[in-house]
Amino acid sequence: MSDDDGSRAAVWLRPALAAAAVAALAWTSTVPGGWGAGQGPGATPTTGPTSSADATADASADASADAGEQALVEQAALACAGREGLPGRARAVTAPEQLLPGDGPGAGSLQVLGPQGVAADPVPLGEAADGVPLAAGDSALVLATGGDAAGLVAGQVLVGAGAEQTATSPRGAALSGCVAPSEDQWVLAGGAEPGRTESLVLTNPGADPVLVDVELRGEAGPVRVTGGAGLVVPAGGRLVRPVDALADGVQAPALRVRAEGGQVAAQLVETYRDGTTELGTTVTSPAAAPARDLVVPPVPSGGDGTDLVLRVLAPEGPAVVELGSVTETGPATPDPAAVRVPAGSTVDVPLAGLDEGVAGLRLRADAPVTASLQVRVAPSGDDPLEESQEATGTGADETAATTEAPAATTEAPADGSEVVRPAGDLTWLPATALAVRPLGIAVPDLTDVPGAEVELSLAALDATTAEVLLRTREGGTTSRTVDLDNDTSALVEIPAGTSAVWVRPGGATMPGLAAALHLTGQDDLGPYRAATTLRAVPWTREVTAITSVVP
Repeated sequence: MSDDDGSRAAVWLRPALAAAAVAALAWTSTVPGGWGAGQGPGATPTTGPTSSADATADASADASADAGEQALVEQAALACAGREGLPGRARAVTAPEQLLPGDGPGAGSLQVLGPQGVAADPVPLGEAADGVPLAAGDSALVLATGGDAAGLVAGQVLVGAGAEQTATSPRGAALSGCVAPSEDQWVLAGGAEPGRTESLVLTNPGADPVLVDVELRGEAGPVRVTGGAGLVVPAGGRLVRPVDALADGVQAPALRVRAEGGQVAAQLVETYRDGTTELGTTVTSPAAAPARDLVVPPVPSGGDGTDLVLRVLAPEGPAVVELGSVTETGPATPDPAAVRVPAGSTVDVPLAGLDEGVAGLRLRADAPVTASLQVRVAPSGDDPLEESQEATGTGADETAATTEAPAATTEAPADGSEVVRPAGDLTWLPATALAVRPLGIAVPDLTDVPGAEVELSLAALDATTAEVLLRTREGGTTSRTVDLDNDTSALVEIPAGTSAVWVRPGGATMPGLAAALHLTGQDDLGPYRAATTLRAVPWTREVTAITSVVP
């Protein structure tokens, strides 16, 4: 973009790393034109991760495009998991003209599923772009047909903040992109530490019930599961199963969800609490299908209080996994640089630290693996932050004393005062394959997160250009481009008022990308930290060719 086109172009990078970062990041007004059926990427990357569900779909779409048999999807479904005790907000946004010009009429809705799976009245997608509130325990289900299906994105945030918390509603922020249903998926998150609880949430967008079998792996290998076979997920509803009810005390769990007679969307809702100290809550989506080459999207540096633990699963045979960092200045070697994973088992790998700035991980293995990265921000300390007045007296005075401090992070010493302790937060970033088709997420209203800031991280293994499309709440769309060299990452600030983000290679034949959205915040109790890997949007389908045969 040139100066004489009248646009508001600017070059942006994190100031402390501008000289080292690879990227010319331009702000432009988009010009109508995009990738429609038959205009998608012409080739998958020749190097780097290619063996995952997304990469397989990319390859199929590319082959169909070459044969003239590619068409945009005509139906799409996306689901997000809720958590009992945590309210939130959800949003669904259809693709802008810049992504899919002239895509024709369509229809769709966002449904709020209550704790018992009962659906409220659907909200049309046009209204869902403004976002809808979620009561504690609600989930979001998005359905679209016709021109509203391709490029559809949805997202959700669950927030527990400050004095609003009770013993059943934890403090923390959980940001998640709504996921498409699948027949076979792996979710890696959770743990066996005291005070750590997880629930598997299965959503069925279809018109018929779906049977689901849940398998569980851990550090000791396959785990015997109780009540994990033949689970019935109702049509248009959801099913919630506590992981401890399937198997108790599993170290480094990884869950496999296999559906029969349809597809389900799976996410793991996790809460971590140590006594009266809140350590966070999160919603984790499925990781990439097991492959020999995968990427964990870049993570912005969190300072000394941030712990990174990589969980790796080798579902079938034993695997030796080589780890590499993808940074703003190029490839680097993390500590450790390699890990062995026994067959059918998981391994948790504490990372001594990635490079300052924004760094992702590349996993190359001699057998198929999948992975997820835990990002945990520890509390600032164990010492109380403050003490309220002695909880003596009755009536209005007693009510005031009990509402001044957050209940979920307080305890009552012998002298009757209330002690408020620092809190932490945690999130998981699932591994993914590089995608050559668009990735995306709707950005929910984040006003409930104190001091909320949002950033987009990008990674490439082969030199490419990323195009980032941003939809505003007013309905406008702007574009930014980021040039990435081999094995590099970049960080893009997402302005307040952004309702949706799409990412794609800047050209039809450019190599693929990995991306994630990061949410941070801060209040008097401590930090908020949430993240979600961007997933491929509903895009293209294969069209079956019918050829007449003359006898």
